[in-house]
Amino acid sequence: MPSTQETISPADFSRKLFWDVDPSTLDFERHRKYVVARVLEYGTLDDWQLLVRRFTLESIIGIAQTLRTLDPKALSFLATVGHVPRSSFRCYTLSRSVPTPWNS
Repeated sequence: MPSTQETISPADFSRKLFWDVDPSTLDFERHRKYVVARVLEYGTLDDWQLLVRRFTLESIIGIAQTLRTLDPKALSFLATVGHVPRSSFRCYTLSRSVPTPWNS
């Protein structure tokens, strides 16, 4: 699925995604990891569709594979839609050997 590199701004995404930054200063190219992580962690289906329209699925998966942390549901979703093993994600290989009490 090729990216069309559409002109999509942070204002097109849900307001809750970028609560801690000024969205007008957000540059999608420079802050790719931040944007991808936010959409995967807190985004809606509409946010996901915007992200896929802005970047290719392959580049989203490539970025997500470098993230240190990722919600287990987001990890499973990406592994499924991208047909890649969960073990290829950094967050999967860096997971704690002793889970915290609230995640057990």
